[in-house]
Amino acid sequence: MVRVSRFLTLFLLFLSNNIEAKTLPIHTASFEPRDGFLTIGRSTGIPGMFGRFTIILNGKVLSMIGEKQIINKTLSSGSYILTIRDDVEYRNFAGTTVRFSIEPNQKKHFLLILEQKAFESQYRIVAKELKRE
Repeated sequence: MVRVSRFLTLFLLFLSNNIEAKTLPIHTASFEPRDGFLTIGRSTGIPGMFGRFTIILNGKVLSMIGEKQIINKTLSSGSYILTIRDDVEYRNFAGTTVRFSIEPNQKKHFLLILEQKAFESQYRIVAKELKRE
């Protein structure tokens, strides 16, 4: 009996209030995003040569990356210096430095590969920029 009286009370309250669905205007805020997006991926490398590369962005260590891994980072607009080095001393891989700038909403994609020039015994790390259409 108590439940029925509560239900009737609520029902009468809703009847007394004039309830109707209203559509609210959509507020579209226009803003210009200031961030770009950086993606760094690493290929498989040389079979049997495991290890990580250190990724340094503007002098600060961003991360370490292993084989078949990807790093994603949101960056504000501006100029950057990307340095990739191998911290395994006995391998003597030559590191690389790439200078790039990023604009609002721009996406930069780099693929890290190991390359050996003809008639050289040392491998070097190469950061290839991938073009997206």
